[in-house]
Amino acid sequence: MSMLLVAISTTLLCFLSCTACLRFIFSRQGWFWILPFLISAIFLFISIDPLIAVITSTITGSYYIEISPDRSVREIVPLIIVMLWYTMIIAFRYALKAVVPVNQHLIDTRKNLHEARYLERLERRALRRKTETLIDKAYRTTQDQTGTVYPPEWIARFDE
Repeated sequence: MSMLLVAISTTLLCFLSCTACLRFIFSRQGWFWILPFLISAIFLFISIDPLIAVITSTITGSYYIEISPDRSVREIVPLIIVMLWYTMIIAFRYALKAVVPVNQHLIDTRKNLHEARYLERLERRALRRKTETLIDKAYRTTQDQTGTVYPPEWIARFDE
């Protein structure tokens, strides 16, 4: 039973390290996390193997698993290695965060671009409203000058 718990906890830690590396790939320091992700994926595939052996032996009827030939400290060695690997990933994350500076120029440039686009949209709306107002005003002026909505030719024919 303890071997099964070791296998499950090893697989869980490998899965956590793999998902953490995958999440860190999409951060600013993404290129640094490709190799740790590959190593974590390899550890994950290796740690799944004893669980597959348990599942297949359960299906066939025999329930016997042995990770190592003797019941000594070697049962816990994969778990210790994976715990150290996960600790190293966390330490590497904080080290990268401390060493790699934030590109403030790039962040400011993006902010300025979004602000400029927003102001451009506001100015475009204001210009469209102003243009519509001027067109309506010109239309009303022409109606006031002619005195009616009908064209002068129609009025002349009506008077005849």
